Parts: sequence; C-alpha cells; structure tokens
Amino acid sequence: MVYLTEIHKIMILQMIGYGDRTRTQVAVVRLFQEKYPELPPISQGTVISGTWTCTAAKEKNPLNKLSDDQKLDLMLMLEENPHTSSRQTASALSISHSSIFRVLTENQMHPYKLVPTS
Repeated sequence: MVYLTEIHKIMILQMIGYGDRTRTQVAVVRLFQEKYPELPPISQGTVISGTWTCTAAKEKNPLNKLSDDQKLDLMLMLEENPHTSSRQTASALSISHSSIFRVLTENQMHPYKLVPTS
C-alpha cells in the first residue's frame, strides 16, 4: 500500500473530477503516475480509498437538533418555574421529552433537581 500525503490525496481527488467531468480509475492512476514518476505506483484501490477518506463527516441526525431559540426558551421556562415536569415543559414548547434531558445535560443541569451538577 502506498502512503500518500494530504497533497497527493487532494491531487487524486482533483484528477477524478466532479459532475459530468469525471475520469475512470484507470485514467486517474495513469495521470498520477505521469505527474509523480518518483513515487511508487498506485493502484485503483488507492484511488477508490482516496475518494472516501477525504470526504467530510456528516452530523448524526440533524433532524433532532434544537435551535438556539428553542434552547433559550426551555432554559427561561425552567428558570421561571423549576417545578414544572419535563413532560409538561416538552408539550408546552412542542419539543420531545428526550430533547429536554439532552439540553439540560448540555447546560450541566440535573434533570430532576434542576441545579448545576458541578
């Protein structure tokens, strides 16, 4: 297996192209060897792995994200009445019960006592 630097990986991605201007793996291997004859030859598998290792990571589930306004509304509601149950708070704000607990733990609040945990 050939160990490539980040610059070489980026060059492979540029050689592949995008949209309707993409090249085959064989063409990319040939172009790479012409451009960098001093490096050991790469395989088609290197081209395939190069396309997957340089992609950006996605968020796990963006649908469950709360906006900053919703988080602020939740914290303000709990500050006004800390004895409201989490289920009543969830139905009043139209967010899920589990999101209430997640926001509380993100803000270092204990879900049952509503006091800072540290």
